[in-house]
Amino acid sequence: MSNTEYNPFSITFGIEPQNYIERIKESQKIISEFSAEIPSNCVYIITGLRGSGKTVLLSTIANYFMEDNDWIVVDPDPKDNILENVASEIYETGKAKRLFTKTEFNFSFKGLTFSIEGSEPVSTVNTLLKKMLNLIKSRGKRVLITIDEADNSKEMKLFIQAYQSLIRLKYPVMLLMTGLYDNISKLQEDKSLTFLYRSPKIYLSPLNIASISSSYSFYLGVSNELAEKMARLTKGYAFAYQVLGYLFYENRKSKLDDDLLIKFDNYMAEYVYDKLYSELTVKEQEILKSFGSNEAVRIKELCDRSNYDIKYISVYRDRLIKKGIIYSPSYGTLEFTLPRFWNFLIYK
Repeated sequence: MSNTEYNPFSITFGIEPQNYIERIKESQKIISEFSAEIPSNCVYIITGLRGSGKTVLLSTIANYFMEDNDWIVVDPDPKDNILENVASEIYETGKAKRLFTKTEFNFSFKGLTFSIEGSEPVSTVNTLLKKMLNLIKSRGKRVLITIDEADNSKEMKLFIQAYQSLIRLKYPVMLLMTGLYDNISKLQEDKSLTFLYRSPKIYLSPLNIASISSSYSFYLGVSNELAEKMARLTKGYAFAYQVLGYLFYENRKSKLDDDLLIKFDNYMAEYVYDKLYSELTVKEQEILKSFGSNEAVRIKELCDRSNYDIKYISVYRDRLIKKGIIYSPSYGTLEFTLPRFWNFLIYK
């Protein structure tokens, strides 16, 4: 019997659900670093699989700083001119707009007219942003820029180059980004963005199984035994946790039956697995198909089934581990991080 009159689980990406399981360790690490009087790191990158909770963690941290009057939080569109969007959002933010009231010179773009105290003309957004940050710094405030799903685009590279200049000049501006492993790796490999390679990354690990179990027990009113069984089925994958709870509630289930599992597999395929699989190389797909089940498999067995030698398998093993698709539960073995992923692969 559910403890709520509405479905407490959400299958909408990027929105913090009511039953969000906090990643306290990760969020506190970033918040503490950015809040330090002299931060050791001005950039953090959150990476992980689709549906692992990157966007929700980013939003949680952004919301924390939004509540602080000494912080200005902006979330520019990564597909557009990011620097222009940053300047525009800073200006439109209530906390900052009152700083830009004197009219000794003006600068206009994107339909907005900026009025900032000063005697020298402003001809570029880069110069404008530096003047804005000078005012913000003089008032003891800081800026947090959040970028969700960073990629290797031209716009992103231009922004990172500009940002690198801002932190070199000691402006109080922090950067928090999320991105898939491949996209972040390609961005970091750019020789003009070397500082980004050294920036710390937060790899999102699976959610705590006990926390998921407690959530199922509370929100769905199921027994502790069934709640734990459901939690283990998700393997701690954040989106799977939401999907299983959502389907259990919607279908008024009292147990994990075949009907529910089929629906679960269909949702996971449609929302995550199809896209994830399409982004893998042919060789990566072949190796994953060699697993043969959802259980852990010995690397030697993978070699036998795929007809690849151990050195070849090892290269792709490392890539797939970094992408978050598999992990090594014990020496010489590999297993899917994704729940019931083999049930998806057998039809590919």
